[in-house]
Amino acid sequence: MVNLELYKIFVEVANELNITKTSEKLNISQPAVTKHIKNLENILGKTLFKRSNKGLTLTEIGLELYESLKNPIDEIIKVDNQFNKNKNVRLGSHNHLLNIIFGKCINKFCLEYPKINLDLKCLETNEMLEMLENRELDIVFSKKVNNLKLKNIEYLNIGFLHDIFIANKDSDFANKIVSKKELENAIIYVPRKYAQTVTRLVSLLNNQNLNLKNSSYSTILELASKSNSIGMITKEYIENNKLTKYNLVELETELKLEPVEFGIYYNIKRKREVNLLIKIIKENFNI
Repeated sequence: MVNLELYKIFVEVANELNITKTSEKLNISQPAVTKHIKNLENILGKTLFKRSNKGLTLTEIGLELYESLKNPIDEIIKVDNQFNKNKNVRLGSHNHLLNIIFGKCINKFCLEYPKINLDLKCLETNEMLEMLENRELDIVFSKKVNNLKLKNIEYLNIGFLHDIFIANKDSDFANKIVSKKELENAIIYVPRKYAQTVTRLVSLLNNQNLNLKNSSYSTILELASKSNSIGMITKEYIENNKLTKYNLVELETELKLEPVEFGIYYNIKRKREVNLLIKIIKENFNI
């Protein structure tokens, strides 16, 4: 199948003979532009550009391809702009944060702007932020990542989340202050392996050998309710009556878990559609 996007990027690079200018014009990262050109060269089995200290120039075959494509690609872009009124916003988030914390914002956005499509990526936080920096995502919903240097990225604080320990109210851990030693020796059911909740716990206890079991939220609630074990969850991610329903209580421990800041990350140079979503988020959270 012909990949029109690769040919479109090729024509833009040939127009500019500059990766940086092409990146800014197409609103994608420079590495992404370079990768797409390399992919096209691999597909065609031809070298399309000469690269030197003075910049880019078209090879003979590259110039021939450019002359063949520039007018058709221009016409395709004009037709797309004329008839395709749908726009898209590429989101990065974990399901619980997006659905539970930002669900009302997303629903309102979809109702107010039905022609704007939302594309969701659920990946590890650092990977999503890297994609955001490379303009492969438009906005990322995340707990705040400290000591992370990002270029051309802004962060908006929305609020705080609270990680808590839970256990069956009849277990050995209930109705007392659980010591750090007991936490280190207990089976603790936690979210996915690289969740910030998990890495934070390991860091606070300064112990890489904790007996942690990765599970979904529903499984954590069920297992903690049926065994003499501990669960660790983000309090805001569960319904108010869920702990009671599963015969669970929030534990008091020697390990003090401070609230975790959360918010949204987005590019300084961003689409109009992203600004519309940010506006709704600010209104919803009274920012």
